[in-house]
Parts: sequence; structure tokens; C-alpha cells
Amino acid sequence: MPEPRPLIGWLAAFGVVVLWSGWVVVSRLGVVQTLTIYDMAALRFLVAAVAVAPFLMRHWPRQLIWWQVALFSFGQGVPYVLLAFGGMRFAPASHAGIMMNGTLPILAAVLGWLWLKEVPDRWRITGMAVILVGCALIGWDRESVGVGPDAWIGHLMFIAAVSLVAVNLIGTKVWGLTAMQAMVCIPTVNFVWFLPLYLAFLPKGMATAAWSEILLQGAYQGLGPSILGVVCFTTAIRTIGTAPTAAMMALVPGMAALIAIPVLGEWPSGLAWTGLVLATAGILLSAGRKPAKT
Repeated sequence: MPEPRPLIGWLAAFGVVVLWSGWVVVSRLGVVQTLTIYDMAALRFLVAAVAVAPFLMRHWPRQLIWWQVALFSFGQGVPYVLLAFGGMRFAPASHAGIMMNGTLPILAAVLGWLWLKEVPDRWRITGMAVILVGCALIGWDRESVGVGPDAWIGHLMFIAAVSLVAVNLIGTKVWGLTAMQAMVCIPTVNFVWFLPLYLAFLPKGMATAAWSEILLQGAYQGLGPSILGVVCFTTAIRTIGTAPTAAMMALVPGMAALIAIPVLGEWPSGLAWTGLVLATAGILLSAGRKPAKT
């Protein structure tokens, strides 16, 4: 069987960037419309669970015990999406893209150091410091369109959400999970426990929401990053390698900010653009992209 071409890998990596940055904008659009954040979470895991059902028996992570399954599934499950959606009620898409994608390498490195005793090299430490400066500027930003006086609440919720993802990433490495196992496990577990809770107790906006809104959120939340994103990400890593794929992810905050301008009318301020540039540079360094020697 022929080896995949590098072009396919780069296209797959760019596909991940589009899917992840689009998710930020679509999610922000959802929280400012009619659906509740609980509706959006329910749609996400319902659609994704149905999509992965044919692969459930073959790819279920049988090597994990129950608490490992629960911890892993929560990392990118309901707690994560509710914190992310909740944060987007207070802060615009540009803030979400920078705070979530910027702090993830830092939190993953800290957990990797504590859990796996992996010490980051000096370029990654430098990158994390640059990211912190960029995120600090975002914390001060009050001029971007969509920023309210309580934006700091959204920032804290973004960081809390990404902390769960960092646990998920480290767990994936420690427990040797494949991409297919992750793609099957996360939506299935969250569907099983959250849907009954949602139907019985949580606020809903489905009855008054437009069908276009429901279909957009269901399709993008359930099939976007959860399914297509995993396929593209795995293809990119297999074809062009981990470091180039991770470096491509540095484009996510900027693309999210650009997409949010025509879709949401959210223009970032000069301070936000500066924070975006710094966070992007820091993510590149954290991904192992060292400056070229002159």
C-alpha cells in the first residue's frame, strides 16, 4: 500500500485548524442565540454517539477500568463543553480562541511534569512565557467587540475547560489510547449519563429555536471536531509528524478571530491582536518550532 503523500497530511492539518477555529465561532454563535448551553451539549453528544455507534464494540478501550474511562471521558466531555460554552457567554470568540488554545500547551506541560516527570526544554519554556504575556493582554482587553465587564469570568471558565483537556491528553498517553478509542469512548459515555439528566432537569430552548440553528449546532458540534477533527488530526500526525501538526495548531486562534469578524461582527481591538500574535508565537515555540539560525 503506498505511503500517504505529504500534501494529504498538510491538508489534513489545515482541516483541523478550520474545524477547531470554526468550532469556537459556531459555539459562540450558539450561546448568543436561542439554544441553551445544555441544548448544545446534548446535541453534540447525541449526534456523535450515533455516528460512532457502528465502531463501539470494536474500538471500546477495554484496557481501562471504570474510573479511567470516566476521567478520560470527562476531559473532553460534558464538563469541558459546558465550561467552554459558559465562558463564551462572557467573552468573544477571539478571547476563547486565544485563551483556550494558548493555555493548553502550558497546562499540558505542567501536568506532564507532575504526572510523567517530563521536563520541557528551554524553547518550550520560552514559548509558554510568551503565551502567558499574550493571554495577559487578552485579560486586559475591554475594547474588542463582544467583551463585557465580566469577561474575566469567561477567561477563568476557558482555563478550567482546558485543564480538563490537558488531563485527557496526558491520560491518552499514559493509558495508550488510540484515536479511534477516544472517538468512540468520549461521546458514548457522555451520552449515557448526560442525556437523561438533560431531559429530566436542565433548561431547554429547543422548542423556540429555529431548525437552522438546531441543525447547525447538532452537525458541527457532533461531527466537527469530535469526529472529522480526530480523523484529520490522526492523518496529519501519521503523514507529516507530530511537531508540524502541533505547529499548525498555532493558526487556530488567529483563524477563529478572523472568522468571527464576518460571522459575529466581533472585531478584536489592537490589544487583542497583539495578544494574538504573541500567543501564536508562543504556541509555535511550545510545539518545538525553534527560530531559524542566522
